[in-house]
Amino acid sequence: MVSLFLVLSFVNIVGAGNDAKSDNDRAITSKVVDKLQGDSDLKGSMINVETKDGEVTLKGMVNSNADINRAAQLARSVDGVKKVDNRLKREQASSSSSSTYGGSSRAPDCPVGANWNC
Repeated sequence: MVSLFLVLSFVNIVGAGNDAKSDNDRAITSKVVDKLQGDSDLKGSMINVETKDGEVTLKGMVNSNADINRAAQLARSVDGVKKVDNRLKREQASSSSSSTYGGSSRAPDCPVGANWNC
């Protein structure tokens, strides 16, 4: 289980399974995270996934509007997802932005379920 946490932190896509109220929600969160993690266009994105009653919320930063749409599409494709609340934001182009870490679009290693600003 620890290795799963490390893998999720490594690609900076985070699932907030601790907040899920049911085993079904935790399973959905895990499947959405797996889909996002497996997508080459979204690697390095800072996406937090939360699920409640089959409704998935995506929060965080991505590189483009296309990435915002792609993440929502992938989340919708997971069995059991009833609705996707896409709150993803496009990262600003400026390297001095406070949403970047040392000019990089990658977040520091954060534990699973942590806010991406950890």
